[in-house]
Amino acid sequence: MKKVLITLLCLSLIFSAFAACSKDGGKEKAEEHITTQEITTDDAKITESDAINLIKSYSEKELGLTKDEMKECSFLVKSSGVKYEGEYYINVIATIKTAHEDTTNDDGKKVTTYTFDNKGEYFIRYDGKQILARNGDDGKYRELKVKAVPTTKAPEAVSEETSK
Repeated sequence: MKKVLITLLCLSLIFSAFAACSKDGGKEKAEEHITTQEITTDDAKITESDAINLIKSYSEKELGLTKDEMKECSFLVKSSGVKYEGEYYINVIATIKTAHEDTTNDDGKKVTTYTFDNKGEYFIRYDGKQILARNGDDGKYRELKVKAVPTTKAPEAVSEETSK
């Protein structure tokens, strides 16, 4: 029961972390991230683990992180795609997960809770030809130089996509 409760708590924290990242100083930018339906990532050439590996292949300077943040960060991929400026992207978040073991539940038992401190947000376009990093100062996105896009998709799936 504890594991289920902790898992649900972690998932709710992750979703609230993604919601906090999508908020922007200007209402116009925040509205661009709002969708009424889930955007599937089936058409993306890059998978979740490959998206994380690709973002981790950049230096902390390119990602806008300090050395300490880069060492501590976990990278998470949003389960649905994001539409930004008319294009579809895989959304990767760099976050620092902190465990809090001093929390007690309703029964008075100690439980571990987690908080997530988001340090960076990155978009990888579905075709892999554009990668954006969110600036911490102004919340705008800047383009990163595209590296070779790794893919673990089956060769048949990749060749079918390129023939379309």
